[in-house]
Formats: sequence, structure tokens, C-alpha cells
Amino acid sequence: MRQRDRESMTDSDPHGLLFDSTDDGGGFFDDDHTGEQPRVQRVTRSDRRAERGQHAARTRNKRLFSILGGLIVVVLVAATWLVVLPIYHYLNPSDYGGTGSGSAIVEVQQNDTADDIGNTLHDAGVVASVKAFTDAANDDARSQGIQPGTYRLREHMSAKSALALLLDPASRLHNDVAVVEGATTLDVLKRLTAKPCAQNAPKGTICGPGMDPSAVTAALNDVKALGLPTDYLANGTTPTSVEGFLYPATYYFAENTDPADALQQMITQFTDAVRRTDFTTAAQKNHITPYEQLIIASIAQAEAKYPEDFGKVARVILNRLAQNKPLQIDATSAYAAKLAGQDPTKIIYHLAKGPYNTYTHDGLPPTPISNPGADAMAGAAAPDKGNWLYYVNKDADGHLFFTNSEAAFERAAHKCVIHHWGCG
Repeated sequence: MRQRDRESMTDSDPHGLLFDSTDDGGGFFDDDHTGEQPRVQRVTRSDRRAERGQHAARTRNKRLFSILGGLIVVVLVAATWLVVLPIYHYLNPSDYGGTGSGSAIVEVQQNDTADDIGNTLHDAGVVASVKAFTDAANDDARSQGIQPGTYRLREHMSAKSALALLLDPASRLHNDVAVVEGATTLDVLKRLTAKPCAQNAPKGTICGPGMDPSAVTAALNDVKALGLPTDYLANGTTPTSVEGFLYPATYYFAENTDPADALQQMITQFTDAVRRTDFTTAAQKNHITPYEQLIIASIAQAEAKYPEDFGKVARVILNRLAQNKPLQIDATSAYAAKLAGQDPTKIIYHLAKGPYNTYTHDGLPPTPISNPGADAMAGAAAPDKGNWLYYVNKDADGHLFFTNSEAAFERAAHKCVIHHWGCG
């Protein structure tokens, strides 16, 4: 290309659109290399590292966004499960319809709240939700009168139907343990081991929590482990029997109650009773030990029928002990017969064998012969004043005649026999 042509091209491109004056050589072709290929820009190793770094960063960002998205989904699901659903179920509690089917045995404990009972029913499959039952209970003021005990209900009942059965006495299985005044350890054993029965069971049916007989017997025999009050040690040692310490009352024990725990509840009632009164301290005034006074109370409970006679019987015992006279009390021989598995009505009392025969053995028997109630204990702690040495039934109702005359006693005893007032 001629110089003039080049100059004309340069003149016609005043802004350098075709040839940049800053390029090496001042144009598209290098002045020193006319006819060579255009220059190609080189990609260096550092450029490739930068590009790979940018790609890895984009990959990490995508992965991070995926993880964050998953976490958000988990949080939303958890919030729904832990917050939204409980609120929904609280406002709309699940409930079965109808009166249910099958059978379910549930225990209502002492001092259970509606929520406690609801949990028990729900765990047993009786109601669909605790809230359904508590709502039904809150709507019915009678629910506050639900008694502790064992109930026979049905599975899958509506909450209102379950509440209705808990309020129905016929649904309650009779397993309360009633220790009556004068009951013996043998009677308590029988009650603790009896099976629960319906409220409408035939009269005289013995019902209880159904404890294992061998376990109850073992607990009764392990007197030291039961923790009797220390004031009532016999000559400094633990009494050989728990007789006298099983305080008369009505107890409720769940079916799985440990026998030792059941007996300890009765002993605790005894301890509370002697603390409320002056029974223990009164023994010193009567010149006997608290345990000896308990033995006297147990005899008074077995011999007398009416509270006004308890203190008089106690006085007769104290008077005879003071004069070194044998007690000659039939009830002590009858107790020995019971322990031996004999019918106490078919033995001759003064011929009974062992230390409970107070015709042949002086002093008190070795243990109480029953579990006395509050009236008999009060009579033993504060015996009536009198010089009586004898007593006998004076009517068919069991009121007692007291005297210090042996002749008067013999006449009264003969009258008791011929009128069949329980003598002879």
C-alpha cells in the first residue's frame, strides 16, 4: 500500500475507530511484521485458578441455600407439630363417641385431680384425650366427689360416659380395707388378700386389693422392719407381734401396694392417734408401760361392747394385777385359739394351752389380743375409779355388770347362763 493511500485512510478515520493509536505499532498490523496473524491474548494459570475459585464459590452458595431451605422447612414442620397442633387439639380435643366396649380397670388415687384422672383414663385407652375428660369434669360439679378406688370402665368411651361411670357407685370395685375395732392381724390378713369385688356384691362378701398372701404374712412377721413407735418396746425389745398397732380405720390401697407399706400406713395412724391424746403419757400414771396399757386396751375392746364399759374393764384388770390375781379372761384364750386355727367357740377357755391362758398364767398376755379403737384406748388410759374385781353380761344386749364380790359375780354369771346372754 502506498504512503498516500495509508495517509488517506488515516485521514478518513479521525477517531481511531479502525486503528487505535495506542496499539503496539499504531494499527491493526504491526509496522515491523507486515503480513502476520493477529495477536491472541494468553490465559494464565492464575486466571484459571480464579475461574475455578469463582465456580467453587457459586457451588458452595447453592449448597448453603439448599441447606438453609431445608432447615426452614424443618423449623416450620416442628413449629406446626409442637405449637400449632397442640393448640388445635387443645381447642378441639379428641373424643370418642358412645359408651365404649370391652372392659378397662382403672385406679383413682387419693387426692387425684381431674387432670390426673384424665391421664389415667387416657393411658388405659378409656378416653381419647385428657382434655376431653377435664372439660367434661369441669362442666359437672359432681366430678369433685369422685372417690379414690378401683373402677371397672370400658374402652373407647366418650369423656362424658367415662365420667358418668366414675360417679356411679356400681362401677367401683370394693377393695377398701376396713380395720374394725377389735379386728386381729388374722382379720387384716384376710382383708388385704381378698380380691376386689363389685359394689353390689352379696352382703358379707370380703373384698380387698388382692395382695399376695405369702407377701402379707412375711410383712406381718417382720415386725422390726415395720418401725413400731419406740415408746412401745416390750421390755426394751421389739414386740413379737404387730397386733394392737393396726389402727382401726378404712384404708384404700391400690392393687400393687406393697404389703409392708399398707401395714405401715396403719401403724402411722396408730402413732398419730397416740400423739393426739395422752395415751402414752397416761401409762406412767397407771404405773404400767405404754405397751402394757395397749394390751389392756385390746382386752377391753374384746370384752366390752359399749364405750361406757371400757374404762371399767380396764380398772378390773388393774385391780386384779395389783392383788396378784390371775385375770381369768376368756377373750385371751379365744385369741390363742384363733392363732392356732381353732374355732374359739369350741374350746374350754381355762384349758387352753400357752401364755394367752390367763386362768393358768399370771399377769397380762404377752401381746395385745386385738387392735383397739379410740374409745377402748381412752378407757385404758383413763380407767374408771372403783374396786371391782369381776364383770359379766347383765342383759342380752351385752351391757356388763361389775362387782368386787365373788358371790355376787357367781349369781350374776348363773343368771347370764340361764338367759343365754352369752355366758357359759
